[in-house]
Amino acid sequence: MDEKTYSKYFKAFGDPSRLRILSLLAGKEMSVNEIARAAGLSQPTTSRHLAILREAEIVVGRRDQQNVYYSLNKTTVEDCCTGFCCCLEISDRPARKRKKK
Repeated sequence: MDEKTYSKYFKAFGDPSRLRILSLLAGKEMSVNEIARAAGLSQPTTSRHLAILREAEIVVGRRDQQNVYYSLNKTTVEDCCTGFCCCLEISDRPARKRKKK
């Protein structure tokens, strides 16, 4: 992946409200209104956040009559995380324990 792609991902991941939305979508598919209620956001604000997440291909939408239902694109999230770790040469080895001060 190139720097532009990572920049798009980290812009999407870089907002607390969007992280809250992703956490909600990790468990199930939800409509915009369901997400807005659960995240404590207005519907227009939720739609703006979802547009950024959609642009980064982190979420996908499915239209059902008048509602759009969103779900987490787990493949993209996994590819992003794996690719970023490879870029930084971080392996799957166990994390080092921190030294106590």
